[in-house]
Amino acid sequence: MSDKTNSLVHIVFFGGAVWGHARPALQYSIRLCLQSPNLVISLLYPENLFTRATTVIDLMVAEETSDAELAKDVKARINLVGLTPPADFECPAEIATGPVRPCKESSVAFVAYWEKIHNEPQELPRPSMLIVDLFTDYEREHIKSLNDVPIFFWCSCNLNYFVYHFGPEGSGGLGPHFLKTLETISDIKELERTQEELWASTSDELARTGDVRPTHQYEHICSGIQPLPGMGFLMRIANSSALQKVDGHIICSGSWLEPEAYKIVRSYFDDTLKKPTYTANLCISAGATDVVYSPERAAALSPPEKEILTFLDDALDKHGAESVLYLSWGTNFSPFAEPWQADVFIEVMLENKRPFVMSQATVMAIMNPGLEERLEKARQAGLCATAAWVPQEAVLKHKALGAFVTHGGWNSACEGIGAATPMIFWPFAIDQPFIASFLSEGSDPKGWQLYETRGPTVARLTPYFFKDGPRKSGFGEVIPVPTGTPEALRAEFERVLIREAAAGSPELKKRKEQMIALRQRFIDSTRPDNESQRAIKDLLTPLGCTMRA
Repeated sequence: MSDKTNSLVHIVFFGGAVWGHARPALQYSIRLCLQSPNLVISLLYPENLFTRATTVIDLMVAEETSDAELAKDVKARINLVGLTPPADFECPAEIATGPVRPCKESSVAFVAYWEKIHNEPQELPRPSMLIVDLFTDYEREHIKSLNDVPIFFWCSCNLNYFVYHFGPEGSGGLGPHFLKTLETISDIKELERTQEELWASTSDELARTGDVRPTHQYEHICSGIQPLPGMGFLMRIANSSALQKVDGHIICSGSWLEPEAYKIVRSYFDDTLKKPTYTANLCISAGATDVVYSPERAAALSPPEKEILTFLDDALDKHGAESVLYLSWGTNFSPFAEPWQADVFIEVMLENKRPFVMSQATVMAIMNPGLEERLEKARQAGLCATAAWVPQEAVLKHKALGAFVTHGGWNSACEGIGAATPMIFWPFAIDQPFIASFLSEGSDPKGWQLYETRGPTVARLTPYFFKDGPRKSGFGEVIPVPTGTPEALRAEFERVLIREAAAGSPELKKRKEQMIALRQRFIDSTRPDNESQRAIKDLLTPLGCTMRA
């Protein structure tokens, strides 16, 4: 091993089996290596995400620094590793054909990699820290028997949801219930069944997470979707890791955005559980909103992606600025329980001649009779562009875009903040209803929330927001108590998508101003000696990392 290698500090970081976790893990790794010149990170991904990471790392490094030599050095110290499970691995039958199989396979591959680098000669020094994605299946004792390093929990979510899912007694969330089952149920199958039931709670117990209005537990799965096959497995591995196995947590937010949830997290995890928490801030670029893509990056787009940008350019010429809506439910969500809602969306957009871009990442999963015909009719009318993969950053920054209709996952919400684009939230489950409430309710809303999309069950499982009847937004717009009927959904679409979010409307203008101010707060949070930089220093210096001045 060379003298240069001897001076390096090595962290192993398993970024997970889901791109929504893996992409911010890459961004955070870049930031860590930018701050510490003697840090090297082995960033582990399953093969499909490894391939994806290799295609975007140059662009992501360039977004974080304009210094070409520094960018080259940082990239050289991020060791991307593709994982494959051992040849003799057999996936447990109960999850072998389900959507959670990649989490199990990649976890097994990660453990095999950890064993290999400690049992065979390696170019890099022994790791000084391990960071694991929240959906990692491992045994703490085995990991530490090979190398007794601190283990940190990587959670690419916001602080308020972290409080709801993992937080303390008295918060009204799921954390105390999950912890109790971990401590009292030894049979794994019973534990997974119980934790799945807790995750899908229909209790009206109120959770108070800090910065979001009180939320009934039943609002957690606000669209009525059924748990994925294997959800109990995911809950067991995430909860046991967060609450029992790890030595600390890294969370993709900051006190500048969620100050009250931050206080709860620090009080419970740092002070009570003695598991320190570190804020990673939003894992997005703080680059200019008017910079869409460099010529080199634009040239690398696929033909369907280029067609999306051409559609936006044409819409800007024909319909003007802020004329287009962009709908994306992410890669794992759609109105599975009420697929007719997608039909109503397209019909309303067509009838009112409002152009839109629609990501088809999950549309195929809800294909019902007539949906493809409606999409084709919208395309033929010049009102719609679709692609399996949309260049989201470029779409969000395009002058033709008025608002982003989003499921409200944390990555998408952060990208909306980075582009200062008003958002229209169509939440389904997990962190999404918390993020939607955080950014759309209160005295200074940054967007809108769709409530009728929760479907007919919303009449019975009514959001706490409506406990006193119809509401007014912070800007005075009347919001009826939702009923979830097709007629009510159409009325909500027409009110929000067509009137209030119309190009040039006062409602859109006010929210745009709020988003610009929020984006500036994010930029301010990235100034030298900011909270996340101090967190990085606190995380790395005990390992022997030097810090860049």
